[in-house]
Amino acid sequence: AFSGAVAVGYLKVNFGKAQTEIIEGNTLEIHRIYVLQSFHGKNVGQLLLHEAINIGRANGVSTVWLGVWEENHRALRFYSKNGFVVFDKHDFQMGNDTQTDLLMQLVLSLSKN
Repeated sequence: AFSGAVAVGYLKVNFGKAQTEIIEGNTLEIHRIYVLQSFHGKNVGQLLLHEAINIGRANGVSTVWLGVWEENHRALRFYSKNGFVVFDKHDFQMGNDTQTDLLMQLVLSLSKN
């Protein structure tokens, strides 16, 4: 995502075996959505999310999923607001600290996005 010539955010999606988790069915993983902090609240994340969903639909996937750190309350609210629901979780190491990602999904056949 650009504002003029400045990159203000990006989207990374994974299909098939490139996904970081094995999820049942024909799925697309949103691996990353990053937006510069100075552009939070300016609809950039929303546009990137919609692009990921459109990529999923164009490729015939039934579910779009992602992982969110359980303490990232802003992201959890954003994805919940957009129809994503928690379906699982996994732990990961951050240095010596064990942390938890919540896995969230949006079933496209039921989505209005």
